Amino acid sequence: MIRHTLIFLFYIVLLISFNSCNTAEQTVYFQGELTQQNVQLHEKFIPIIRVNDLLEVELTASNDEAVKLLTSEIPNARSSVTYTSGGVAKGGFLVNSQGEIELPFIGKFFVANKGREEVENEIEKKLSEYIQNPIVQIQIINFKVTILGDVKLPGTYNVPNEKMTIIELISIAGDLNITGKRKEVKLLREENGVLKEYDIDLTQKNIFNQNYYFLKQNDIIYVKPNKAKISNANASQIFFPIFSSISIVLSAISILIK
Repeated sequence: MIRHTLIFLFYIVLLISFNSCNTAEQTVYFQGELTQQNVQLHEKFIPIIRVNDLLEVELTASNDEAVKLLTSEIPNARSSVTYTSGGVAKGGFLVNSQGEIELPFIGKFFVANKGREEVENEIEKKLSEYIQNPIVQIQIINFKVTILGDVKLPGTYNVPNEKMTIIELISIAGDLNITGKRKEVKLLREENGVLKEYDIDLTQKNIFNQNYYFLKQNDIIYVKPNKAKISNANASQIFFPIFSSISIVLSAISILIK
């Protein structure tokens, strides 16, 4: 009886092991041919300011007194965040629901759906009415992205330089587990108030040519686990308690037989 039970358990473990196998085609990154389209894509990438962003506005000019007058009212929200999980530092100017920020002395500016350089030029033009040779630098200080699912370090990550690719985020998250489905990665992104979903195949090199290769603020990446991992997780909840009980019973029988 004990022998038959052990053989039965062995076959179950063997079956689970076979179900866990992945082929090279399912796990190897960047297969196929690489075109030159990605070069233009990288050169044209510009972070776009969106509603609910927090902007740091830093001013320098030849007139130090004028700069002090303005910067005393415009809090400098420079943050020391790095590529680590956690909340971003508070501060800066919030882009309101109308897509505007309001600066002391110079009023409201519409900034939503504009690039950083464009907004900097507009603010500099307005400030030139008050001070000489103003130089404005803007940073999006709440730029963050989230990765969930079958990765080693899931979480929300701050992006201090406002530029991150899907590959960089996966690397920061410790890479996918071997059971992660590289052909069925999901990207969730809000665009113009609508949540959109993109399917990503990490096993193909054409990922470098896609417009979602560079992530945007608040993007969410989800990595699905394969069926074997789901089955193993379910099996561990169902069969392991049973195996433990059988083991206890067999041990008791063995003692009684002796």
